[in-house]
Amino acid sequence: MKLTDTIQQDGPRLKGVVQGYAGPNNPFGGSDAMIVNGRFAINPQFEWTGGGYVSTAQDLARWAKMIYEGKAFSPDLLPEVLKGVSASMLGRETKYGLGVIIRKTTLGPSYGHSGFFPGYMTDMMYFPEHKVAVAIQVNTSVGRSLGKPLSRVLVEVMEVIAAAEH
Repeated sequence: MKLTDTIQQDGPRLKGVVQGYAGPNNPFGGSDAMIVNGRFAINPQFEWTGGGYVSTAQDLARWAKMIYEGKAFSPDLLPEVLKGVSASMLGRETKYGLGVIIRKTTLGPSYGHSGFFPGYMTDMMYFPEHKVAVAIQVNTSVGRSLGKPLSRVLVEVMEVIAAAEH
């Protein structure tokens, strides 16, 4: 399984990235639009722990499936990755493992991670009881404009998938 739509984040011009919106008067440059004349309004390399890559929701779902099925690294490491400690700031009964948010859902546990960059938000979840990974990306970082958290959207998508399995 290859990540065909993932590129290195190596400067302010990133091919194929859609316009993101951070809201007017945001602390990340002050303008709503994050791409101006083909360049990011801020240096995207400031993003810290995101790994320096830009990806699509499809590739993120592929990556989640590889990680949480033990195909991205030695499967012997997976139990350590998924150990987790309480992380109530991420949600009631939520745990955080080694780079993974472990959430209780109506469909059993999910493993994944969310992400934020000015003008963009992302979430991905893998549902081990179904062996299905889903991901979503939106081109706003104004979460209140979405109406519900992205993790809730992913659970709802997975509920539809699970219903179709039966």
